[in-house]
Amino acid sequence: MKKQTERSNLSDSIQTIKGIGPKKAALCRKLGIVTLSDAVRYVPGKYELQRAVQPVSSVSDEEDVSLCLEFISPPYVNRIRKGFSMTCMKGRDSTGTVECIWFNQPYRGRGYKQNHHYFVMGKALKRPSGMQIQNPLVEDYDKERHHRERYLPLYHLTDGLTQKDLRHIVSESLKRLPDGQGDSDRLDVRLSEKYGFPGKAEAWRSIHFPESRDRQEKARQKLAFEEFLSLLTALAFIRKHTGSSGGGIPISISPGKLNTFRKNLPFRLTDSQERVLSEVLEDLSGGNGMNRLIQGDVGSGKTVIAAAALFVVASAGYQGALMAPTEILARQHLETLRRMMKGSGIRLECLTGGSTEPQNKQLKEALADGDIDILIGTHALIQENVTFHDLGLVITDEQHRFGVRQRAMLQEKGTVPHVLVLSATPIPRTLVHVLYGDLDLSVIDSLPPGRIPIRTYCVPTSYRERIYRFVRKYAKNGCQAYVICPLVEESEAKPDRSSVEEVYEELSHGPLSGIRMGLLHGRMKAQDKDQVMEDFAAGRVQVLVSTTVIEVGVDVPNAVIMVIENADCFGLAQLHQLRGRVGRGDQPSFCILISDQKEEKAIARIKTLVHSTNGFEIAEKDLELRGPGDLYGLRQHGIPDFRIADLWKDSALLQLAAKEAERMVNHPEGSWDRAYVKKSVDQFMREKNTCCYPG
Repeated sequence: MKKQTERSNLSDSIQTIKGIGPKKAALCRKLGIVTLSDAVRYVPGKYELQRAVQPVSSVSDEEDVSLCLEFISPPYVNRIRKGFSMTCMKGRDSTGTVECIWFNQPYRGRGYKQNHHYFVMGKALKRPSGMQIQNPLVEDYDKERHHRERYLPLYHLTDGLTQKDLRHIVSESLKRLPDGQGDSDRLDVRLSEKYGFPGKAEAWRSIHFPESRDRQEKARQKLAFEEFLSLLTALAFIRKHTGSSGGGIPISISPGKLNTFRKNLPFRLTDSQERVLSEVLEDLSGGNGMNRLIQGDVGSGKTVIAAAALFVVASAGYQGALMAPTEILARQHLETLRRMMKGSGIRLECLTGGSTEPQNKQLKEALADGDIDILIGTHALIQENVTFHDLGLVITDEQHRFGVRQRAMLQEKGTVPHVLVLSATPIPRTLVHVLYGDLDLSVIDSLPPGRIPIRTYCVPTSYRERIYRFVRKYAKNGCQAYVICPLVEESEAKPDRSSVEEVYEELSHGPLSGIRMGLLHGRMKAQDKDQVMEDFAAGRVQVLVSTTVIEVGVDVPNAVIMVIENADCFGLAQLHQLRGRVGRGDQPSFCILISDQKEEKAIARIKTLVHSTNGFEIAEKDLELRGPGDLYGLRQHGIPDFRIADLWKDSALLQLAAKEAERMVNHPEGSWDRAYVKKSVDQFMREKNTCCYPG
């Protein structure tokens, strides 16, 4: 009975392991290892192959070897010079002798017994004096473990800890893995059988000390699936819970009024837009409320869907709100929506930080009285003193520019408003479940007809003179251009990177002299930035030299050239977003990437952009090359770090886990499923520091 209790208590400190005292425990704490459970979950970064034991006589020069030796001499320390020493010991087997040497480790060999068998591993070096192994790994010989090849884990270390220390801690911790008896263990058995995974305990042992690469990979897949399943189960439950909590005002939709809206449009909706609009209208008219993400590539026509939803809500007597990331974009939305709703009697207004206090006061009073039907604005919408009379629909544009909390604060302006989220950053479908598990998904996956594809080229810096002659020619003919730089000002740390101030000065006094130019970057005052963008949108500026602040900007149909200096400094998805600033009109457009980069991944990124205009394909490639963290800000979305799972590599596992999570939440098969759902939700809420399982 005592043995079973010992095996089951993974919450014990690692100091319960023989040989681990306060000093080593303190070092382990730096790695996040405090308990036996922490040790089990401390996954190795990579592995080294430990060969089966071989005779000394078979050893070749510079060969990685595994030997069974007995030491035939005591350790000898040779102090070569101040601060440098060699500790030497002779070892042998029945076929020959080898010298083991350790540098600056005078303590080595003190505990080694003569005429005792040891396992010795390292690189053999042939010297005039005979065969040597420098800084070998030495441990007691175990015939069962050492007679065959095996993979040894290599962990991330901290000063004072060795691989041997961590292997010992992990190995002892693994011995205390509990025998599967609870609900979660029975569920684990069922899922493992269903998907061909090893059991949980076996998976943890094989991820640390695999018998083969195949066993290690199967264990990794099992544990990655488990990480996905726990998170997606929590998100599926929260989604169901919030969706069925009585939210969402059923909106009465008048077909006649909707037809009036359609007639005001100067174009016909694409099939893709019609499909997404139908999904939105169904949500609005239903009883559970809309909680939907609309994804669409740059220029796919998300704004018209948002406008239609706002029109329907306002026509039914409720208010709508649209939050955009910049003041100039908010004002462009205002003008666009006013054109679309002309003659409807719907009152639209804009609230930004740039408005005067008397204007703001009047606008807020009208909003609270219900005299304003649709309010468009920036972060100013979520100010405490902004009160809606009867808010029915909340829309956030360019979702990746807002935090989760900001979106929630706008929703809290109404009792239970419908929620629509727009994203022009194409998110791979493999990521949608993770980033937006609480949202239904609609994808506008085609561009409006007649769009002329943007021609994309990549050239070295030696072409700069030719490029800016090209820009000058188009500017003289009345067209506009962007020039994008990675830095605001010259940097000593990155002398090979173009700064926006440097390039502006160079171009305005050189290749583009006489051309009306503008300068834009994030360190400028908000009103100055808005003025420059207004001037560019109005055609008063022909060439805009900018940083990536224009990534989310206004539509300028006359802008036909995008030049990106040091293109290799930018991520693939970001380059695609920048490219989308041109090609908005009916003229041929060009994106010219300037790069001398020779690094393989950077070249792969740029080639993808040159050969593809599909935002989703590009996002998938960017995910593959860079990983998800810096692309989508997982922490911003409240998503915990994955220890094992890889969102790109394990996309198929993610899809399996999503299906299983939906099944357990919506069609649980008894107490096993319900217990797992509760456990997953509690864990997710704890990590977000909020309340626990509601019911």
